[in-house]
Amino acid sequence: MASSRFPGKPLALIKGLPLIIHVMKRSMLCPDLDEVFVVTDSPEIYDVVCQHNGQAIMTSKRHETGTDRIAEAIEKIDCDIAVNIQGDEVLVYPEHISSVIRPLIDDPCLPASILICKTDHLNDATDCKVTVDLAGNILYMSRADIPSPLRARHANFYKLYCVVAFRRDFLIEFAKWEQTPLEKIEFIEYLRILEKGHRIRGVLVDFSPYSVDIPLDIGMASDLIATDSLWRKYQEVKA
Repeated sequence: MASSRFPGKPLALIKGLPLIIHVMKRSMLCPDLDEVFVVTDSPEIYDVVCQHNGQAIMTSKRHETGTDRIAEAIEKIDCDIAVNIQGDEVLVYPEHISSVIRPLIDDPCLPASILICKTDHLNDATDCKVTVDLAGNILYMSRADIPSPLRARHANFYKLYCVVAFRRDFLIEFAKWEQTPLEKIEFIEYLRILEKGHRIRGVLVDFSPYSVDIPLDIGMASDLIATDSLWRKYQEVKA
């Protein structure tokens, strides 16, 4: 609710529904999720979620990152894998959620995985660019354009699509660590995992996600939702 660029963003209306309800309803369509919770420190968001028959968990306001907030909530939930679906990913698709879970099922030693996608949107600090190794594990994440195009021009740019799967015990342990140097520089909390020497698998999807960052994004989001195949499955009249 306290977004500096868009105060009250989670409750901004898109096609008559609050942004956070779109994300919640779309996530609930994923067959690989047993339960969906909206995790928040805002009583207003909590109440809206309950009005739309969703489940909400209140957390402390002290958290520096969304992942730390999810870690507090997960202590109250009995599960093996937790998926953090960022609340402004208004066009999240159920099949993408399933795809980020799969690596943790296939590799019992993998602590986390994250969706990535190709991008040609450069010189934009709001996008977190990523590089991966030959096995698909994340090497680094940055607000800068990486790999650098300065010496060799290329089009191999990828960015985060903020749907992240964690093993529950690993996520709880993550929240106990102090913020790390590169995490503080880049303002990307997932670097804490890499700086501690753990793996994150990057899961490439052929998709261009659309997240709402500023008020002007609401108009485009409304247009995209209006033509989206999932919209008909979950649209409702606000309670």
